[in-house]
Amino acid sequence: MRKISLPVYEASRCRLYALGRNAMYAACKAFGLKEGDEILTPAFDCDGSLQPFRALGLKPRFYRSDPYTFEADTGDMEAKMGSSTRMVHVINHFGMPQPWDRIKGICEGAKIPVMEDCAYSLFSKGFGTNGDAAIFSLRKNLPMVDGGMLRMNNENYKPGLQSKHAPFFYRTESANVLTLVKSAMGYYKAPEGLRRMLRKANPAVEPPPPLYSEKEKGCPEWPLRDHIGEEFSCDHERPISKLARFQLEGIPEGYYKKAAEMKRRYYSELAGKFAGLNGIRVLWPELPEGIVPFCLSVLVYQGRDRIFAELRKKYDVMAWPTLSQEVIDRLGEFPEVEILGRKVLQFNLPADKVMRRDYPSYTGRLAHEFTALTER
Repeated sequence: MRKISLPVYEASRCRLYALGRNAMYAACKAFGLKEGDEILTPAFDCDGSLQPFRALGLKPRFYRSDPYTFEADTGDMEAKMGSSTRMVHVINHFGMPQPWDRIKGICEGAKIPVMEDCAYSLFSKGFGTNGDAAIFSLRKNLPMVDGGMLRMNNENYKPGLQSKHAPFFYRTESANVLTLVKSAMGYYKAPEGLRRMLRKANPAVEPPPPLYSEKEKGCPEWPLRDHIGEEFSCDHERPISKLARFQLEGIPEGYYKKAAEMKRRYYSELAGKFAGLNGIRVLWPELPEGIVPFCLSVLVYQGRDRIFAELRKKYDVMAWPTLSQEVIDRLGEFPEVEILGRKVLQFNLPADKVMRRDYPSYTGRLAHEFTALTER
């Protein structure tokens, strides 16, 4: 009999959705939040994460974070917490830890529920058990066409009834289905030269960096900034598709342990190679025990945009996040957002790819080209 072997999953506590945003929306509803309620959320976050809050008519109030560790500034969080605060949203950025003892002490004392955001933190030990509710984006961490998860840790809060109807797959996720088909046909095992030719025939849409590296260039125009896409607006609490559930149930128990080991291994190898490069600062150069990263984050002090543009042609890199205009307009209040927005570059470590035999050669080429680009 097929079952879900994901370690953090418990049938009595968890519900599966199509997106992490659907899980966030459901968590807000479980907390009893209503239009006009104030919530605290980090300024350093993707505009997409604000969509569930906006859909409910909530009022986000932003707090600061440490640009070199991603940790929430608990002093700023506590200072901005008031009688109108109804929830605190805390993100375990990229699998890295937060000062949970301090956060829980502050929020429990104020009797305010916490949403623990593990969208990029599926593999780190103990994550998803700190907040009153925790959300996950399964599709960002596992080879799935869609998938989000809500885990309720506080029995005082109950999510509403979930629709039992789910299609085989969602039309809005057709690109992910195409990726699945390409994988089944052996596309990702084809020679790199052939794949490069195919990519040129179907180039990726150029994503804007969150902020330009050079201040005189200003901020990029991005028509989808703060836009609530159809994949979320069509149904705020969409259940996971039948295809995605089938994929999740097909992942063996040992997969998660092996993926965690390999992600930590390649993170440490790349961090060691990048640590001595001029103009580069590796964030979290050493991994704490039990921490499994989504990516390796570095600060590039000169030419981040140029390096990002070159690397993304062949490698899985990102400059996250696409910031909300509301935060961009208030950069003076959030210096960490400007530092990270202009300088951060992330080297993703996908669970399915780190276990491939050719991944060592991939990371070797990546390290070589990144080093060469930093020396120009």
